[in-house]
Amino acid sequence: MKKHKKGNAAIAVSIIIAGAIIAGAVFLSRGEKTGSAAQNTRHGETQEIRNFRMPDENDFLRGNPDAKVTIVEFSDFECPFCARLHPTLSRLVEERDDVNWVYRHFPLSSIHSRALAAAIASECVAKQGGNEAFWKFSDALFLNQNNLGNDLYEEQALKFGLDLDEFRSCLSDKEIAKNVTGDGNEAVSSGGRGTPFSVAITASGRLLPFSGALPYETIVSLVDQAVNN
Repeated sequence: MKKHKKGNAAIAVSIIIAGAIIAGAVFLSRGEKTGSAAQNTRHGETQEIRNFRMPDENDFLRGNPDAKVTIVEFSDFECPFCARLHPTLSRLVEERDDVNWVYRHFPLSSIHSRALAAAIASECVAKQGGNEAFWKFSDALFLNQNNLGNDLYEEQALKFGLDLDEFRSCLSDKEIAKNVTGDGNEAVSSGGRGTPFSVAITASGRLLPFSGALPYETIVSLVDQAVNN
C-alpha cells in the first residue's frame, strides 16, 4: 500500500518515535504492563515483520476503506495504554480520509485476566451486529475499562439490539477463542512484545512497526510520510 519519505523530516520523526518508545518501554519479561513494547528492532525496518497478514474483508476496519495508509493495531481491552491510543486513532480516522484503522486482538492474558474474555465478547458482538457494532462495543469497553465483565458485555449487547441468548452461547465458542489467539500469535511473530503494537502499511506496501500510545502529532507525522511515499 504505501511508502516512507526520506530526508531530514523522516529522521526527525524517527527520533521522536524512538524517544516515545524508549520513554514508555517496559519489558514483559518483568511481568509489567507496557505502554511501549520493548523490542530489539528499530522503528520502520520492514525486515522485522514476519508472518504478517495484510488486511482483508474479515478485518474490523474504521475509516475510509479506500485510504492510502492503513494502521493495523494489535490491542488488549484491559491495557491502559491501549485505552490511551484508542481515542487517538479514532480522532485520526475521523479527521483524515487518507488513513484507516484495522483492529486485531493481542490479549496479554498472563497479566490481564479479563482481556481474553473481553476480546471474545467483542467478536460475539460483531458476529451478530457486524463491523459497526464491533467498533461501538470496543469504544464502550475502553471507556469502561475498570468494569470489564459479563454485566458490561450483556448491557452493551442489549443496547445494540442483539439476541442475548445467542450472545451468551457465542462466549463459549472455541472457534472464536481460536481466532482471537491467532491474532495474538500473529502480533508476536510480527515483532510485538507488548500492547499496543501497531503496523502502518504505507502507500507502497512497506510495513512500519511502532509500539506504544504515541502522541497524536507523532502518528500524524508518520502518516504524512507514508502517504507521500
